[in-house]
Amino acid sequence: MSETDKYDLTIYEGTAWYYSRFRPKYPPSLVSLLREHFRLDGTGRLLDLGCGPGPVAIALAHLFDEVVAMDPDDGMRAEGERIARERGISNIEWRFGGSKDLSPALGQFRLVTMGNSFHWMDRARTLDALYDIVADGGGIAVVGEGAPIPPPPMTRWRAAINTVLKRYLGQRPIPWENPGPTPEERHEAYITRSHFKDLVSHEESFDVEWTVDSIIGNLYSMSFCSRRVLGDRVDAFERDVREAVLAAEPSGILKGEPPEFFAYMAWKR
Repeated sequence: MSETDKYDLTIYEGTAWYYSRFRPKYPPSLVSLLREHFRLDGTGRLLDLGCGPGPVAIALAHLFDEVVAMDPDDGMRAEGERIARERGISNIEWRFGGSKDLSPALGQFRLVTMGNSFHWMDRARTLDALYDIVADGGGIAVVGEGAPIPPPPMTRWRAAINTVLKRYLGQRPIPWENPGPTPEERHEAYITRSHFKDLVSHEESFDVEWTVDSIIGNLYSMSFCSRRVLGDRVDAFERDVREAVLAAEPSGILKGEPPEFFAYMAWKR
């Protein structure tokens, strides 16, 4: 989640419910990939840094004795704790904090994961701090989902959504219109420059089929387009998005944007 010099505890306010339901789910390869590369066997400790509502921590919990899921947003942690409780998962500790709270007092970890959160952090400083708390032979995994680089051509329905977003949000940047980081600013470049060794990259596309309702829920999960940001314009915004999307795609079944799952893994040797 978001980290600034002091945690901005409002940036994702009110988004946790939408985040857990309408963000694309990680493919099954998340678990198999990390289990095989880090030889996970149900022992040791995992730190999921910037855990949000826990999609990574919850998926991997059975591969560890103990999981520490850390995030500065109370709503995100509460949502993750609710999901874990419903699934009978009891070995996750949900802790307030973020990359600025990393210290040896947390203990040693076999693996540290960062799922769709690393970009919010001071990445070089975070990797330095993590090196001290990762056990010898353990490692880190930066995972997430997003548009491939270069991104595919924009669909008609996405372009229609962008038109509505710009009308309501003005000059706020829209993430999927960003051309992407330079090679020097990509996650894997930061990892290569760190003390961690033997970088392994994995990327794969997977299918997501949106409906008008689920794409609106996805928009509400975003920090730049949350219901808090929209305020008393929420109803009008939702009406305009529905009209624009259905004009572009009358079936209401939105395809053509396969996101890419990525994982960047490295070890403390």
